[in-house]
Amino acid sequence: MYVYIVSSIIISFLPYIRSLAGTIHTLIHESGHAIAALVTSGKVYSISLFANTEGVAYTGSRSLISSILISYAGYTFASMVSFISFYLISTEQIIILFYAFFSIALINLLLWVRNAFGVLWLFLYLGGCTLLIYYQLYFLKEVMVYLLSSIILVQSVIASFIILLSSVKNIQKAGDALLLQRLTYIPAFFWGGLFFSQSLFSTYCIFRFLL
Repeated sequence: MYVYIVSSIIISFLPYIRSLAGTIHTLIHESGHAIAALVTSGKVYSISLFANTEGVAYTGSRSLISSILISYAGYTFASMVSFISFYLISTEQIIILFYAFFSIALINLLLWVRNAFGVLWLFLYLGGCTLLIYYQLYFLKEVMVYLLSSIILVQSVIASFIILLSSVKNIQKAGDALLLQRLTYIPAFFWGGLFFSQSLFSTYCIFRFLL
């Protein structure tokens, strides 16, 4: 697993490859917003995934509390998925994780993602998964799951760290942290620090699994 994690760190700084691989984290992040909206009886209008690994979920909420939960859910869900992914890997439940990623992508394609890059990426991802299923290529399924889980882990740390820096240096680019500041009147750097702390705690727990 350490090889996959190191590979994911390298991929995170490679142009073009980063765009294709890192979008899995964006998908998970935006799905977190969408799930929080549904859980709080809100609405999900659409999700956009972009080539620069940014994304946006267009949601509707019924109250201030639900708006806060929806805004908070993105980075938190990514850290949770990262933790759960490595837990499933540690218990050798690779196929469950493979189909979980497949299901998240399929639901997004059918219900939420409508922008060109997002739809194309999902088609390519789901098409690749379908080939692995059809030809029963278990080894490649395993490689895919290890790599995607590692990318989600690495990107969850990098993305939350960037938000933390933005909340201190350039608040207009602080994304969810800025939105939470507007909703709660709690400074954006608090939310940025919370997101980053969550990602580090998830990483710590994951390495406990791996040791």
